[in-house]
Amino acid sequence: MSDPFAGKSIRAHVHTEHDGSLGVIEFADTPFQPQRFFWLSGIDPETTRASHAHHKCHQLLMCLAGEMTASITTAAGEKRDFRLRLGDMVHLEPLMWLDLTHFTTDGVLGVMASEPYDPGEYINDFEELRQIGAR
Repeated sequence: MSDPFAGKSIRAHVHTEHDGSLGVIEFADTPFQPQRFFWLSGIDPETTRASHAHHKCHQLLMCLAGEMTASITTAAGEKRDFRLRLGDMVHLEPLMWLDLTHFTTDGVLGVMASEPYDPGEYINDFEELRQIGAR
């Protein structure tokens, strides 16, 4: 059986010099054409964010500052945790559950999405995701 997490972890080009860091993402290197960008910051370390999946939206999660954990679970229940640090990115495909946890106090997570915002795109119940994945 193939690894559902193969190729998920991606590294941005981060150039650090004496006067700071410059991070670069070439859109030609992204696994989809981004349609939306948003970010999360000021998240309490004890808080869990996301806790959902998407029907058709791809997301590229990228750590912009600090650290956080992205826990990704397939509809079949296979799970992998990714500890993200500056420049680390993870490709989240549709029908994959996401929990974001363990933000450091300076943690900032940027997200590029393949679709404009649509509340109907969200799957907020893991059991519903399991049923969709079983089809």
